[in-house]
Amino acid sequence: MSDRQQDSVYAFVERAYMRLQAGDVLIRCLEEGKLTPIQEMVEGLVVAGPENIATLREILGETGQRKVQVQDDLHQVFTQFSSVMKSFGVALDEKQNTQTIQEWTASRLLELMLQQGVREMDTQTACLQVWQDSREIMENLCTNLSLLSEVELYLQDWVWGLAYSQVRRQADTNQPDIDELNQYL
Repeated sequence: MSDRQQDSVYAFVERAYMRLQAGDVLIRCLEEGKLTPIQEMVEGLVVAGPENIATLREILGETGQRKVQVQDDLHQVFTQFSSVMKSFGVALDEKQNTQTIQEWTASRLLELMLQQGVREMDTQTACLQVWQDSREIMENLCTNLSLLSEVELYLQDWVWGLAYSQVRRQADTNQPDIDELNQYL
């Protein structure tokens, strides 16, 4: 295997490792409900210098993937909630979404059920339980989504900061061309 092929393989393995490590750190952030774990990881990379822009971009990519997954999970929970409610005879209109469901109160849901002719106490109780369970899951997912958005902004700031630092460093030594600058972004 040539040196060039080995370098390519090593680069791929390193990126995969960083994504795994970033995934573990992101899970810690979500479990703890704060940015501290990712901040500690990023601080170490930033101190090491601008050559870690690619690593930060990998972490940013992993964060983006996690965010998309949480958004998908949120959509699935809402869709399942809507489907279960419909099976109990409660149809949601097109204006309902995750946020409106979270803002409902028990009395609002009871009012909706009565408007739609759902009068059986057992059915109302089951609907209220489904709503409470779904609402709790949606709140957790929204919290995770918000935290991942914060992580994403934090990482973007550092990527831009390191890119600027690298560009300034190169500008001080020589005048880089535009293609050279684009490799950092």
